[in-house]
Amino acid sequence: MNTLYSYFENAFNENKIVQSYLIGNTKFDDIKEELYKVFNTFFFKNNSNLDENPDLYVLKADEGIVSKENIKELLSNITTTSQFHNLKIYVIDESEELNDFALNAILKTLEEPAPNVYAFLITKNIDSVRPTIVSRCQKIFISSEVKDELFDEEINIIVDNFINLIETENIKTISKHPDIYNKIADRDIFKNILICIQKKYINELNNIINEKPDDSMVEELSRKILVTNNNINLINNNLNKNLAIDRYIIEMWRCNNENS
Repeated sequence: MNTLYSYFENAFNENKIVQSYLIGNTKFDDIKEELYKVFNTFFFKNNSNLDENPDLYVLKADEGIVSKENIKELLSNITTTSQFHNLKIYVIDESEELNDFALNAILKTLEEPAPNVYAFLITKNIDSVRPTIVSRCQKIFISSEVKDELFDEEINIIVDNFINLIETENIKTISKHPDIYNKIADRDIFKNILICIQKKYINELNNIINEKPDDSMVEELSRKILVTNNNINLINNNLNKNLAIDRYIIEMWRCNNENS
């Protein structure tokens, strides 16, 4: 899909490359190929073997654990002189798993980034990353790998109806459409619906960013993506299907009316 490449191509052409990025909701291994293409094209500007590039440091959690030694090694790496490219890039996978020591250390590098040092934090759940980290990074959302065609026609119709109610009628009017509750058989179906809704919002956000950035629309769509993602992650809690739907409706209504 080259979502990341298109994003950075647009940012590069408009001279809007920043020093800190938070990429969700994904894993390093899933986007490594495209991320490396971005690094080589817009940062290192050559076709070097990035797995052996001393100016790139990739930190991956070991079973959800990042040790102090890992962080000290990362900080040491990014404070040394670039060997080839006059810049440094560090990548932190599963950044939602960082402990307090690691977060505080990374926060300092984000608050006062050294010249030509670029941070790429990757997370499976952007809503689980500490707000102080999120606020200092440019957020990029990666579409779910779930494809529309994996859902049957009826589910896609429900998804379109949900989005139509959210965007055109205001989500609070969904109470006038009780048939939607009846058509969603269980929580697994509702989770698939939320994944599909999230994907559509992410695609819309990427289109806006790539074509004609609009800060207010970017902020609004980002909120809707975060709300939807949070409900996807909570779907397996001990809530029945209707309560899960109600919670999503209420949160989306609040999201739509934040600026009212």
